Amino acid sequence: MNLKVGDALTARDKRKILRSVKDRWHHHHNVSVAEIGDADHPQFAMLGVAMVGTDRRLIERALSRMVHSIEMERRLELLDYQIEIL
Repeated sequence: MNLKVGDALTARDKRKILRSVKDRWHHHHNVSVAEIGDADHPQFAMLGVAMVGTDRRLIERALSRMVHSIEMERRLELLDYQIEIL
């Protein structure tokens, strides 16, 4: 998931905004989230999300809800994303 962090002027600002999103997803969807790219740039972030389960539809629904929550987030702009289920 590639994001633009609009309100962030520093890497510290970006981490604060992303921490809020990552914590919310972890608690609501029981997923693991990590920043996997663009760590040095304060305005851009790449997040990786991992979810394990046996029900493909449930996983797809949860991941789609997370994408929708980013689209509704005023501090973030979704630039690109990809959902891959193995």
